[in-house]
Parts: sequence; structure tokens; C-alpha cells
Amino acid sequence: MKQTREDALSTLKTYTKTEALLKHAYAVEGVMRYFARELGEDEEYWGIVGLLHDVDYEQWPEEHLKVAPRLLSEAGFEEDVIHAVLSHGWGLCVDVKPERKMEIVLYTIDELTGLIT
Repeated sequence: MKQTREDALSTLKTYTKTEALLKHAYAVEGVMRYFARELGEDEEYWGIVGLLHDVDYEQWPEEHLKVAPRLLSEAGFEEDVIHAVLSHGWGLCVDVKPERKMEIVLYTIDELTGLIT
């Protein structure tokens, strides 16, 4: 079953309570949706990945992106979402290289959105 934004938001809020981290997730979601529209891609899918990209950060900062695959899998997210989430940490905390257009956008905009919030 394909997950919705509501599913992603529920999963995110299960593990993230800090307002600053939630605002960061919303900012990344918004930027991802913008680029999806600009590039003629699936805006809902890109937005979901943007929302979930730091799902494990608040509770497991030292294990960032090590716990996320389990959390997302248990929540019913498919492997492509998990791979995309992992790819934003390439070279920092995982060796999953961003390869698809959406993953490259996420990798490049994640830190920049921190300036917004």
C-alpha cells in the first residue's frame, strides 16, 4: 500500500517532538515539493521523503540514519523511500549514494533549509 503524507507526518511525529526539528522537516518537504513541480515529478512522493528524512535524528542523533530503516519499514514505507531517506546522509553517516534526481535534490537542499528555519 502506498503511504500518504498523513502516514509520513504521523510517523515523523511519533519520533520527533521538538518544534525546531518539525519546522526543519516541513521546510525540507516544501522545498522538495517545489522542485518536484519544477521538474515534473511526483510532488507527494518527494514531499513524503522530505518530511521523513530526519525521522530518527531526535531520539538517536548518534545513530542518525542507522535506526531510520527499521522505523520506516515498520511503518510500512517501501524500500525506495527508505533508500532516498538514507541517501541524504551520504558521506556523513551512511554510504548510500544519492543517485536518483529526487535523492540528489534532497542531498543538496537539506542543510540549506536549515538557514530558512
